[in-house]
Formats: sequence, structure tokens, C-alpha cells
Amino acid sequence: MPFIPLSGGVSVPFMPARDHDPRTWTSQPVTGERVHTLVVGSAKAEDLPLAEQTAAAQLVNVPMATSGGGTTVRLRDYQIEAIDAVHDAWARGAKAPLLVLPTAAGKTIISSEIMARVFKGSGGRCLFIAHREELLTQTMDKVRLVSPMTRVGLVQQKHNELGREITVASIQTIGHRSKNKLKALIASGSFQLVIIDEAHHAVGAQYMSVIQALREANPGMLLMGMTATPGRADGIALDRVFDVVAYEKNAFEMIRDGWLVPPHGFRVDIDIDLDKVDTGDGDYVVTQLSKLMNTPHVNRAVVEAWRAYGHDRKCIVFACDVAHSHALAQEFNDAGHPAVALDGSMKKKDRHEALRRFREGEVKLLVNCQVLTEGYDDPSAEGIVFARPTQSQALYIQALGRGLRLYPGKTECLVIDCVGNSAKHRPVQLASLVGFDPERKYKGVKGFGGEQEDIDEPVEQDEVTGAKVGEAVEVTFGSRKPKSQYQWRETTLGWILQIPRIGYYLVAWSDKAHHMAVIRFFDQRDGRKHEPPREVVRQPVEFDLAYGLVEGEMDRIFRARSARRDDGAPADTDQPVASFVDLDEGTDEATFLPEEELMLKDAGWRDRPVSAKQRNLLLSTGVKERTMPDTAGEASDLITIMRVERDMKMRVPATVKQINYLRFHKLPVGENLTKGMAARAIWTHRKATGY
Repeated sequence: MPFIPLSGGVSVPFMPARDHDPRTWTSQPVTGERVHTLVVGSAKAEDLPLAEQTAAAQLVNVPMATSGGGTTVRLRDYQIEAIDAVHDAWARGAKAPLLVLPTAAGKTIISSEIMARVFKGSGGRCLFIAHREELLTQTMDKVRLVSPMTRVGLVQQKHNELGREITVASIQTIGHRSKNKLKALIASGSFQLVIIDEAHHAVGAQYMSVIQALREANPGMLLMGMTATPGRADGIALDRVFDVVAYEKNAFEMIRDGWLVPPHGFRVDIDIDLDKVDTGDGDYVVTQLSKLMNTPHVNRAVVEAWRAYGHDRKCIVFACDVAHSHALAQEFNDAGHPAVALDGSMKKKDRHEALRRFREGEVKLLVNCQVLTEGYDDPSAEGIVFARPTQSQALYIQALGRGLRLYPGKTECLVIDCVGNSAKHRPVQLASLVGFDPERKYKGVKGFGGEQEDIDEPVEQDEVTGAKVGEAVEVTFGSRKPKSQYQWRETTLGWILQIPRIGYYLVAWSDKAHHMAVIRFFDQRDGRKHEPPREVVRQPVEFDLAYGLVEGEMDRIFRARSARRDDGAPADTDQPVASFVDLDEGTDEATFLPEEELMLKDAGWRDRPVSAKQRNLLLSTGVKERTMPDTAGEASDLITIMRVERDMKMRVPATVKQINYLRFHKLPVGENLTKGMAARAIWTHRKATGY
């Protein structure tokens, strides 16, 4: 049975499963004549001789080009869960599930295994799309590892290997404005499955154009995305492309289960003033940022911070731009610490040589700008140095993840934060598809969704600042900040935090001991106000983690909102305080506030008197004058709680009476029909027929 047919013309590919072993093996060829195998889980991480690998192998025997031997891939338990979750999502009717897994979780192995299973089970051809060379080459290696008999082709620049069972393609090549490579790719045959790596880029114009063309060629095409950071810095929602988060596992869970090393580090004060740097497109303006950071004194302070706290460990250093990365590398070298700079303009052989020198310990510091944030895989890196401030949580998480991979003798990832990133951002992100209306024109964020990479502008030299190494604070990478700035509301079902114009999150206890919690999202965007709530996490998580994940999502959305306002967004982002359908915060109808202030628990408007509109609304709901709240903030909380609880009741499954009415009148009854959706359908029918 090659395909499982579904309604709507969609077919789910049959994917034969492989047996798996509780021990976890991740094996891959590396440069030279050696094979590196990392054993994780209950076993100790170590390098094994090839003979021992072959003796232990029970699944797939792959000829190795460098050694002529063979090796094995053992899927980790969560990788099998992720693969099964994708298939289940397709079987339930989803056409574009998303996997959210942290750096070093083995997303490439997962995607390679899925493509191999799809081809083996159904004969359907697969396409893998990525935006960096490292991601393309890693994927080709992994596909050959899990399915040695499958032909794999590369479409990138001069490479044009069409007609293979699995094609690995560069988005820059197939998304080129000429469309020549894309047309040739489609002409070579349709694809049953398309996988997009670093899928937070998928809402960019280049990706959207390619996806549309591929769907036109095969309307039944299935799509899958993978990312560690679904929350974009520009706030744009991913649900324009993806319809469900099929599986998620965050970095804290991976650390707890022994798949990643924990981060530990220091936030070092080097006396920089970021108030001088403007914000644009959701992050600091790079030219101004480099002007602040790329000075002799600041660079010297970064070097001194590493000398003081780095303990001679191999570290990846993140700089502001190309000029800064080279200047900082030179500062390290001048101080007697071997360093090399890496940027996107380097020749391929020079880049590979720099990476080899770092991997083999010839240099201690690998300084880069926007090159190693995604797709770079060197588990020997012992630490991360932040010399580039960012307002993008996604960029911070991607950079931090470069140091969390397991490696023999490695017990932690040292983090030296010279720019305060760890004070701004949480190291995990909510697995959410929500955000702003993707149809609204927006310039995007540098490094997120643009058609080109690593474009750097020359930086004017600034006068020398007085930057120096100051006190260091030990960083605890927790799931939540010690103090919340947002106004949570307690309902009968749990705690809610609302994002104006988007929806609200519910954090609800899942056990009597009030230790574990679930997260649900209630969408309030146009056309979705009666949909069932989305379960945001697969299983209950610790309350602090749930709380922190939701607050991190709020941070991201509000930073993006602020950036949109700074970039001249229309005035509808500021609303009359008393005019919200879902939040009646107000003081009076002439008062306008940024939406951020509507959710801040210390906002000044909360201490004002109850507005006339709030008072009338509360009286109409049965609140007595003697029990009327004293302030606008208290009235707002009460109104919001009442409306949210009413909204929740409309999102439960439709009643038997409603379903019988719809069926009697031969109206559609969907699988996830809610009480609110049924009520709207019945009202519409009665209005149209007079029944």
C-alpha cells in the first residue's frame, strides 16, 4: 500500500519504520581518514574504532567513502517520536506540519529519515530546501547514511543534478528571479514531499514564490518545515505556510534528558551604551551597532573578558559585521590568542580551512558575523562569546545553540556575554505559529527571510570609547525572569496572558500538586475566533517553564510591534483604550495607548479611575455599584476575565443538539467543530432561510 488516500485529494505517503535500539548512535563521515561516532544517552560519549562500530551495527550498513568501511545510524527515541508525529499530522489532514527542535537535536537526520521512508514506501520524490551550503552538504551526507541506495542530487549554483529520488536545493538558486533553475527542477518531475530547513525563513517572498510554483505543479504536494526558532524577530506569523506544530522539544528538555550540555557563563560589563543605537526591522541598525562596537577599546575589552573568564577554551565569537569580525580576530591575535575571522565573502576553500583549524584546535577563537548562526555543526566548540548585541531572540538562541552539542569530555557550554543579550532573552522559544498578519507589507529583518546573505556595509571609524571590562555577573539560564512585567489574569481554568489583536495564552495546572502545567493558545485573529484552542506543548511542563515560554513570546511580539511603529506602521497599532473587543482596558474613548502598555502591569493608566464605559459594561453584567473596582486596571482585569471565560466556553466541542440541527439541514459538520463555530453556522442558516 504505497499511499494512504485522504479527502481533499491529499495522499499520505506510506513510511515503513525501522526498528530502533535504546542506545543512541549518531555516526557520520568527517574529513580525513577517520570516522567520528558520538554515543549519547546512557552511554559515555566517546570515539569508537571503526571495527567496534561495525560490530555494533544492526540496522544500516553504509559504505564510507573515506574508509571503505560501514557505520550505523540509531535514531533517538524523540527522533522516532518526531517522525511518527509528522506522519500522524499528515494522516489527520495537515498538509504542512512543522517540527520545532533545538540546535543539535538531529533535525537533519530526522528529515533524511523521513525522505528515505517516503521514497521507499511510496516511490514519491522528495525535495529538501535550505539557504546555506553547510545545511545542503550535511543533508546529502545524512541521506546517504540512512539510505545508501537512494540517489541524491544537488541543485546549487553550477550543480544541477536533476531527476534524482531526493534533491537537495539551495533557495538562492531555485528562487532566483530568472526562475530558470526552478522551471528545470519542476520539469524533471513533481515532488511528493518538500522539506524546508530553518523554516522560519519560509514566509519570505523568495520561499513563498518557490512553494507556490511547486504546489501548482503538484497540488497534492506535502510540505514539512524544521526550525529551532519559529518566532521571527519581525513578528510575522508562520501559519501562512505551516498549518500545525506536529512536534516540539525545547533545549531545557534536551539538557534534562542528556542530549545537550547545559550553558553556564558570565554577563560582563564592558561599558557600552546601546541607547545610542537605533532600532529598525526588529533589531539594532547594523551600521550604527558596528560603529559603537568596532573600536579598539571595545574590542580590547572583549578580548580581556575572554581572558578573564574563558579559561583558554575554544569559543565561537559573534560579531556585528564583517569589518568587526576581522578587527576583533586581529585583536585576539595581537594579544597572543590564535583567532581566525569567518565571513560569507570568503572563498570556499579558505572557509573550510578556517573551520578545520578551529576544529583541530589550531585556533582558539572563531570570529564570525551571521555565518555560523545556522547550520554550523562542530561539537568540539566549548563556548560562545557574544560581542554582537541583538534584539532578536531567535538570533540569540541560534547562536547559543552552536555550543550546546555533546562532545567527549565536554560538560557545559561556557557563555561570555559582553553585550547583555542574556538579560534580554530567554534561551527557549514557544513553539508557536502565530504572529502578525503575513499579508501586510513589511521589510523583514536582516538575516531573516531576505534573498541574500551576509551583506555587510562598510563601517565608518568612530572615536575611541572608554569601554573597559567591568564587573561580571554569573548567568543562570532559567526558563523565566525573576519578575514579570506583564499583567497575568487568573480565570477559573488557569492563568491567561493576552496579546492584543492576536489571541491569548492559557497556562493551566495539569496536576493537583500545582507543579506541572499545559499551555493552550486561543486565536482571536479574523476568522479564527471560534476555533478549538491549540495545545502548544506535547505534554505538561514545569510551571516556571510554561510561564517563561509565554512571556518570551510576549517579549518577541512587543519588540516587533515597537519596530513596526518606529518604521512608520499605520496608526491602527495604537487603539482607543476602551475600544478593544477583547480587552476593554479604558480610561476614556479619546485616550490612545500603544498596545504594549495595555498588558504591562505597572502601566500608569491602570491607576486611573474606572472609565464610564467600563462602569456601564460592568453594571450590565450584574456587577453592583458597591462592588465596583476602584481603578481602570482592576476593571480591565475583571472585564477581560469575564470575556475570556465566555470565549473559552464557545471553543468546547459542539453540542449534540447543534450537530443534529446541522445534519438535519445537510450543513457540513467538521471534525473539530466547536460550539461557537456551530452557533455561527446555525445563525447564518436561519438568517438566510428564515427557519
